[in-house]
Amino acid sequence: MGTEALTDLQLAVMKALWAVGEGSVGDVVSAMAEDGRELAPTTVATLLQRLSQQGWVERKRSGRQFVYRASVDQKEAARGVLHRVLRSFFGGRASALTAQLLESEQLSPEELEEMQRLIKEKGA
Repeated sequence: MGTEALTDLQLAVMKALWAVGEGSVGDVVSAMAEDGRELAPTTVATLLQRLSQQGWVERKRSGRQFVYRASVDQKEAARGVLHRVLRSFFGGRASALTAQLLESEQLSPEELEEMQRLIKEKGA
């Protein structure tokens, strides 16, 4: 997995790359544009290069350009980020994280029900 936390912009690039699977800078630019985020190809290329150096992305040469793919899947990346937040902000206590989530977010009855179901399943 990547060695550094992702910035918001890097995360947007990673989400586009996860959606594309594998692609060129142009493919990532297009995927980001579909998501409402317009960036210059040079900006995306720089971000992909940095993500590659940090271990988030693998790249290989294909003709005159590079083709990129994520080194880690989205679930694994989310798990790593959540683990860092859990340790950094909540002392490793999932109950403190859950309490913060319940206090600070407007959760629908359906979301609360889903959370209760997941907790029951985990305890079983």
